[in-house]
Amino acid sequence: MTHPRSHECARRSSRVLVSLPLSVAGQTSDGARVSGHAQTVVVNRHGARIRSSVPLETRMEVRVSLLEAFRWQAAKVVWADPGQNEYGIELQRPENFWGIHFPPEDWESRIPVTGGSWTASTSGEICISQSGTTVALRGESASGIPFQEEGMLIPVGDCWGAIMVSPPIGLNANVSVIFGGQLVEGATIAAIAHPREAGRCRIWLQFARPFRVV
Repeated sequence: MTHPRSHECARRSSRVLVSLPLSVAGQTSDGARVSGHAQTVVVNRHGARIRSSVPLETRMEVRVSLLEAFRWQAAKVVWADPGQNEYGIELQRPENFWGIHFPPEDWESRIPVTGGSWTASTSGEICISQSGTTVALRGESASGIPFQEEGMLIPVGDCWGAIMVSPPIGLNANVSVIFGGQLVEGATIAAIAHPREAGRCRIWLQFARPFRVV
């Protein structure tokens, strides 16, 4: 097994924990062609950790296809853990191939100590200051225990916000975001940063209504 830690030290962009369905195809060192289903475990702009239904080899050239987006890119296997069916791949062209919102590298350093402000416009948008706003997040943890905690919601896309939370929450879980007063918005956990930092992790929420940053 080629251990992944040496390659993890060379990461050049933010990692996000997200599960995306893939297909992989390539040729092994003995000339055999292999192809099968896979899924991402952790992604960044330069590559990903994937879990594959077919065995891959280090230095193997593969074609990686995103099943839902119908696009593909060439990649190289840079480490392998066959016992766990997990592999590290490096994309031929560093880009947001995965189609998700990555946080800026310094986003956490820009989180203010106190919250900003928000309003609901007549057009139905949620207006949030660029510095973010304090909200309460309510839902169930991955173990099924209800929780509610406050945090700083930072807008990171038209319908996306990032927040730090303590309880482990599963991908695609539904939560309620309480802005105060009577405004409660539903959101879905679309991605989770990895690893946990000081007992907390960053999650990306996808809202049904768009934000307008003011």
